[in-house]
Amino acid sequence: MSVYNKVMAEKVLQFDEKVLLGELNNLEKVLLPRASYISLNKAVFDARIRLQDEAKNRFKRVSGFTLSQFKYEKPVSKGNTLEASVFITPRVAKGNAPSKYLAPQIYGGMAYRTRFQRALEKSETYIGKDSTPILSADKIMSPVEKITPRKYSTITQQMRGTSKPKNNRYFYIGDKIQRAAAKNKNAVPRKGIYFRKNKRDKIKLVLLERDTPSYISKFKYFDYAKDEVTRSFKKNLLEQLKRT
Repeated sequence: MSVYNKVMAEKVLQFDEKVLLGELNNLEKVLLPRASYISLNKAVFDARIRLQDEAKNRFKRVSGFTLSQFKYEKPVSKGNTLEASVFITPRVAKGNAPSKYLAPQIYGGMAYRTRFQRALEKSETYIGKDSTPILSADKIMSPVEKITPRKYSTITQQMRGTSKPKNNRYFYIGDKIQRAAAKNKNAVPRKGIYFRKNKRDKIKLVLLERDTPSYISKFKYFDYAKDEVTRSFKKNLLEQLKRT
């Protein structure tokens, strides 16, 4: 019997019921296949709940969408082995793969560059001879308020110049505008993307440009899953066989 995580670097946890239980009586031998299935199914379900709870406790902000991406697959028979899996969704339509997004928190390393960040690497700051990408690979745009997927799409279109509305306009403030402000002895705005409802309205910072963060491994995904699967499987197998 094995439990594994698919898509991400695979970790396999194997159980031998005979080793766990010792000598079986005749009734237990009959009950064992069904008991093993039920116990393994409960184990991977419990592991999913444990991972969600750990994420809520260890991350400052975690969305319901992210929590829903912790998944499990029910046991299936492969020869004489039952296999089940616990995993993070590897891909989503028109979005960032949760398994890649969370990988730096699990393995350590630089923050995952989302589709939005990568799009800004292909968006020009200014038209003309001094035009450069809005973002370099070592920078990200960090939201200072909640931004919906639809709003990200609108910002991307405006940064690329495919949408140029007169009102409800997003625009980038970078080196060139900062130099001009300093030269005129005005307050120097921070680099980032700003929003202005109309020409008479004040500008508002919505995305702050900053260095791409690097993470140490703080979400011990494999440890949490292994611990919970082992605990739950043993506990439920004994209960299914009516052992106390």
